[in-house]
Amino acid sequence: MRRSQIVSLLLAILIGFGSLAGVLAAGWAPVLGVQLQGGVEVLLRPTAPADDEQLDRAIEIIRSRVDALGVAEPDITRQGEQVVVQLPGVKDKQRAVDLVGQTAELRFRPVLLTFNRFDETELRSALDLANAYNSAIADAADAESESETSADDEPALDGEAADDSLGDSPAALADGPESVEDPEIIEPATDASEADKPDEIEPDETLELTQSEDDLAERTVVLTDHGEIVGYVLGPAELTGEAVAEAAATFNNEWVVNVDLTDEGAVGFDEIAARYFGQQVAIVLDGVVESAPVIRATEFGGTAVISGTFDEDGARDLAVALRFGALPVEFVQDDVRTVSATLGEGTLRAGVIAGIVGLILVGLYMLAYYRLLGIVAVASLAISGSVLWSLISWLGESRGLALTLAGTTGIIVSIGVQVDSNIVYYERIKEEVRRGRAVRSAADASFKGAFMTIVWADLASLIGAGVLYQLTSGTVRGFALYLGLATLIDLAVSYFFMRPLVVFIARRLVNEEPRRLGVLPTADGDATPATVPTGGTS
Repeated sequence: MRRSQIVSLLLAILIGFGSLAGVLAAGWAPVLGVQLQGGVEVLLRPTAPADDEQLDRAIEIIRSRVDALGVAEPDITRQGEQVVVQLPGVKDKQRAVDLVGQTAELRFRPVLLTFNRFDETELRSALDLANAYNSAIADAADAESESETSADDEPALDGEAADDSLGDSPAALADGPESVEDPEIIEPATDASEADKPDEIEPDETLELTQSEDDLAERTVVLTDHGEIVGYVLGPAELTGEAVAEAAATFNNEWVVNVDLTDEGAVGFDEIAARYFGQQVAIVLDGVVESAPVIRATEFGGTAVISGTFDEDGARDLAVALRFGALPVEFVQDDVRTVSATLGEGTLRAGVIAGIVGLILVGLYMLAYYRLLGIVAVASLAISGSVLWSLISWLGESRGLALTLAGTTGIIVSIGVQVDSNIVYYERIKEEVRRGRAVRSAADASFKGAFMTIVWADLASLIGAGVLYQLTSGTVRGFALYLGLATLIDLAVSYFFMRPLVVFIARRLVNEEPRRLGVLPTADGDATPATVPTGGTS
């Protein structure tokens, strides 16, 4: 037995059982999926009809957000036009639920006026000012349509020439049209009682934000901050969330969100900074003013900072929402409920029992048919199991990877793949022995051809697992992932553990007695494999 084979065998044993001892000492264990440990199920319904492409894109964004939160193996599926999100083992249920359906529509708007939301006089003035601005914008649009002026002579509709429109002071337009037909002004929602609301504001003077989200970007709006006390009259959006390339939460005396802009977004933001230098520009997320800082520089170099009354979780959630983009569909939560793990626990228990029984039967079969080589098969399964358990535990701890019911099925299927690898090698050895070759030389000579067969067989499993993982989602991907991991481990164990151990046994324990490998001599002196009694009736 070569020195390299001895080193390979010892390293395989050390890595297998050493990694298992390490994760057990660290207290790590596989993170269980929602079927096994319970969790939260959120049912989302779009507020307006959505096509398949929009829903699929929304699911991708929701999955990215949930993954960034560290939720292990979320199950996100479609049921018709509804989206079902299952979040296993979330520590902060409300935080995860809020982030899942957040539209994350980011807009940068100039502040035209701030006011006390519950001061009747100030609110009326704010609504009148917004009416005047929208009326002026509508008149300009009508005039443009009628005169069919060239692009160079177009009035500013979207802040393209804000010095002529939005740059004017609120007072300059306060004397605009005294009344506007069917004004489309947003009055922000509030948790205040009806008695606290101004009686003079008629319902038809308001417009729900969700009614016409895209159109609202081009109009003056009235919004509030999170406390819904400070109100803002905001001009048309000068920049949207499409300008954001990256976002991260950082702490600098307070929690803020640092935003890196795209190349086009950086140019646009610097134009805003130059136009509104010394004035407030509101950063609006989903119809709420997150902050309204005063612009104190004319160039920002492609970065911006969103500040507000953030705690750590709030800043991180906002960064996640901005980083993965806005949902193309606005959702409402139809239902939020806790998922019990009772059924999953029973199924897991049954699966574990079935797995143990299966392993025992496979071990007995291998020992009966292959004798000493059966010990190698059992030891190979033990090494593979130790490495797989350690890997799953580490991925669960560091990456939030969860073990689902489908994943356990993939692991059980992989047991057959690993046993097949042993059988391929053992049968090659038996063929060489039956041809009259010495056992020790047969063990060495048979491995090369046997390993190529093992590689091609495992490659077929890996291709199937890879296709399933790429083309499916949810629990099927869990099955494919664990089957693929176990198959890769099988290749490594076959080369670095099974081969040197078989060679060691052939050289030290067999002593050229083929029957110890399950090969018995025939009456003619040839060797023949031992048979296992199958029983029967007479």
